[in-house]
Amino acid sequence: MAAFFGVLVLAGALTMALVVFRGSGDDRFVRAAAEVEAVARTLNEGDRLCPRTVAGMEFEEVSREHGVVFFQQGESAASPYGYAWSPQGDPAGLLDGAERPGDPVDHSFEHLHDALYSWMGRR
Repeated sequence: MAAFFGVLVLAGALTMALVVFRGSGDDRFVRAAAEVEAVARTLNEGDRLCPRTVAGMEFEEVSREHGVVFFQQGESAASPYGYAWSPQGDPAGLLDGAERPGDPVDHSFEHLHDALYSWMGRR
């Protein structure tokens, strides 16, 4: 019985270590700021790139709309999510009243660091 609990504690500690040392997606995105910015600066207004990997992170689409570059990771309940790069400041203000063609009409952003934001679109 003691061996079982020992294995259980060890498994829990290993799982926690993986979570702590791997970091969240937000942390990984912030650490990849230079690569994210390099990709973002190559896009012109209205450009949409097919799935790609940036700094080891997978994105379904990378696009530039109204000066904001969206790094879409996926969709949850038909609403896209991921990250945004917006060197002009808060993307919510830049997108106020603007719609992305065929995409959500409501966006929410959380500032991560410098020009980087987490992003969720709602349809």
